[in-house]
Amino acid sequence: MRKKLVIMLAGLLTVLSMGFGAAQFSDVPAGHWAQEAVEAITARGIIVGFPDGTFRGNENLTRYQAALIIYRLLQQLEAEKGAGPATEAVTAMTEEEKAALQNAIQELAAELAALGVRVSALEDNAATKDDIAALQAQIDELKAAQAPTGEAVDQQALQDLADRVEAASVAADTALAQAQELGERLDTVEGDVAALKSEVEANADSISALNELAVLLNQDVLSLQDRVTAVEKALADIQAQPAVDLSQYATLEDVAALQEFASALRTDLVALSEKVSALETTVAGLDKRVAALEGYKFTLTGNLTARYGYSYTTGANYDIERLYSNVWGDYTWDADDDGQTIDNPDFFSGGDTRARAILTFSVKRTPVGTGSGFNLDEARAQLRFTQDGAVRLEDNAIQVLLVNLTGNIDGQPFTLRYSRFNDFKFTDYFMSNADPNYTGGLGRGARVTFEANKFFLSPKVTVVMGSTANNSGTGFGGDPSAVNDYFGVRSVYSLLGLNVGLNYAEYNTRNTDGTGRAGFAVDWNGKLLGFLNLKGEYVATKLTSLPNWDFSNDAIVDQAFYVQPSVSFGPITVEANYRAIDPDFKESGYNANNAGLSIDFQTNRDNKRPYDENERGYGVKATLGLGFVTISGLYDHDANFYEDASSVVNSLGADATASLFAGFSVTGYFYNATDISGNLLTGSDRFDSKYGVKLSHDGKASNALIKGLNLGVEYRQIETGAAGDYDRGDILVNADLDAKFGPIAVKPGVFFDAASGSASGSALKFGLQVTTDTLNLGFLKPNLTGAYVTRNSTIGSTRGETYYSFGLGLADFLASGAKLNVTYASYSGSGLSSASAAAGVENHLFDYTTGYIYSDDTTAPVINFELRGLYVNYTYGGFGVFAHWGDLVNSTAGTQTPSYGFRISYSYSF
Repeated sequence: MRKKLVIMLAGLLTVLSMGFGAAQFSDVPAGHWAQEAVEAITARGIIVGFPDGTFRGNENLTRYQAALIIYRLLQQLEAEKGAGPATEAVTAMTEEEKAALQNAIQELAAELAALGVRVSALEDNAATKDDIAALQAQIDELKAAQAPTGEAVDQQALQDLADRVEAASVAADTALAQAQELGERLDTVEGDVAALKSEVEANADSISALNELAVLLNQDVLSLQDRVTAVEKALADIQAQPAVDLSQYATLEDVAALQEFASALRTDLVALSEKVSALETTVAGLDKRVAALEGYKFTLTGNLTARYGYSYTTGANYDIERLYSNVWGDYTWDADDDGQTIDNPDFFSGGDTRARAILTFSVKRTPVGTGSGFNLDEARAQLRFTQDGAVRLEDNAIQVLLVNLTGNIDGQPFTLRYSRFNDFKFTDYFMSNADPNYTGGLGRGARVTFEANKFFLSPKVTVVMGSTANNSGTGFGGDPSAVNDYFGVRSVYSLLGLNVGLNYAEYNTRNTDGTGRAGFAVDWNGKLLGFLNLKGEYVATKLTSLPNWDFSNDAIVDQAFYVQPSVSFGPITVEANYRAIDPDFKESGYNANNAGLSIDFQTNRDNKRPYDENERGYGVKATLGLGFVTISGLYDHDANFYEDASSVVNSLGADATASLFAGFSVTGYFYNATDISGNLLTGSDRFDSKYGVKLSHDGKASNALIKGLNLGVEYRQIETGAAGDYDRGDILVNADLDAKFGPIAVKPGVFFDAASGSASGSALKFGLQVTTDTLNLGFLKPNLTGAYVTRNSTIGSTRGETYYSFGLGLADFLASGAKLNVTYASYSGSGLSSASAAAGVENHLFDYTTGYIYSDDTTAPVINFELRGLYVNYTYGGFGVFAHWGDLVNSTAGTQTPSYGFRISYSYSF
């Protein structure tokens, strides 16, 4: 605030100095920080300098000089009040600036008053007029006593008294120095006024306040000077007196007593200082303990999901998901907290438990611990309670589905998890259990991970252990004898740009029936030396009952190896591979015949291995990218693991894609697969035999001609194994459009296939989806959905599928935030295989790049059927009510299977 006031004073003096000449002084150098202020006040005649032409800026200011300066300033202010530059300055000031000036003046006055109190205290603690007067009286008495007696004075006592007088003089000098320092600070304020001028202009009221403040400042300074002058005079009087004998008033014993008292006082002060230091140490320790306790604050979060319901059907499985996608699930929860859910939505007889509750809770430490030793950050658990349809508790009604701990050891992260569905994946061919939809179950077990950042090469370690028992307590396929244990450890290192994994695992090694197996694997993935992309692995396992590791004998050691190098040179990319996979690397779950100790991934396309078991081969592909056109060529040699001549397939192919305009592109391709004799094959596991050209439009491209329009027109020839090479021709057309018109979104689509040659005929599929936004009709907020799709094919044989549904949704139904959905759906098929009514067929419902809806084509059409149902769902505040009714009509067999179900659920998060 003082700085702000100085700025305002500088602005005021600058305004008052307008129109006057500036005096020059020999002792004010050019560029001096106060030069402009000196020139301003001398130009106004407030300070005129000394006759010798000097300003003497470092000398102290006397009361008379201060009175003269302030008197001249007041005369200037009175002379210019109401006219000239001062009036303009007043007009230019805002109300906020006026208020800020008044506040600054008051605060500076208060600080000056406080400074005066401090000076007074210094004087009181040093030597007051009364103290000096008392000393003078003693001296006078001593003089009077000495004259008649003529006795000698004790020089030591006299010296002690002189020392006390000298101490009083020093204290007085200190007070005088502090008063001089105050004067220097006032000089600095004047310098700041000149250096920071023109910041704010003062108005007439502010000038009056400044006058009052100047008077107060002058009074304070004069008062201080008077008090210092009095101290100086008293000291001078004392020093002028002749030496006297004070022995009768101050003896050596008195001095010794005073010295002893001072020594004791110093001892007490030292003891007090030690106590204060001890207290500060104690407080610091308490602060550390409080901080440590705060580091162990925990929070509890989680959720509870409870439900009651049942489902009923007779006969074949009722494929409810074919009517409504993901609306009903018997196992729809994230069992191991990794984002993967287990979902079996199709109805069987008694396929839904009557009651179920799942509790998931997490205890988390806040803030997260990062210190030395073991630090637990979070503990999470998931429990499930079930009750079966016979209204009795299952043997394991309360089950622990998940226990998950996270934390660090010396700042190195770790996790420890127990799961009823223990999923993990070491490599593609070794210790892979990452498919929650595997019907045999993953088995209970634990998984530990540790990032050993402080160890050599900073490995990331994973340890797994558990049982291959499924969730009913039996082995795969319900065979209790297949319940076996497993153990595995994996560590990953970063070397030369590659992530290199070292793996070891055992299966059933404690049993004596010869089914135990052990093995190891090495895998790598990354860019070697920043140049060569590499991916691959090597796996070797054997039965523990066999005598030794004879790697040359595949009857003893089962091995799998593949490597995929790739490198880019400007626009050219070259990719290659080599693979050799033993037949015993089957995808059939944990058993002695599965050399990789992995479950079935072939049924899960997302986790499918790069190459099948019983395969050996190599291949190379080169791609040239020229911006608007991309050209690729490939060669592949494939056979079984033993490279039997009858299993050899050689594939050769090339394709080119050119970007045209407005989201269009054109692709041409040629691929063929031949046996060792050069005969054309219908296709191998890796390549089909075909050639053709396709024109496409991408509706998501930034330069699309029509946004949302996907279009494809293709001509192709394919090999089916009938007479002649490339014996079947097709003209394929597909299109779909995402569009919205106001509150209505529509998606029409069409697929057409005209076949000729060995398989003639045509296939047509078309459909439409319609969805509306939620409409606000006052007391109702509905949205509507509708869908229709059908396909008919005469290629090979006559088949047909039709699906339609319509639904009504009501937002805020009966209560704010509540929602009601009612959907009716129907699916019918003709000329399909008997398996088409079962669950698990591929869903191509609104995929217009293929002619199927749900059923794949078959050469043995045997069934016509219809599947229909009504679905109702109401949710509010975590509660949900679900109901379904439907039936399956098999017109070929003349049967009808009813199906119905009900569920009420509640979810609560805390």
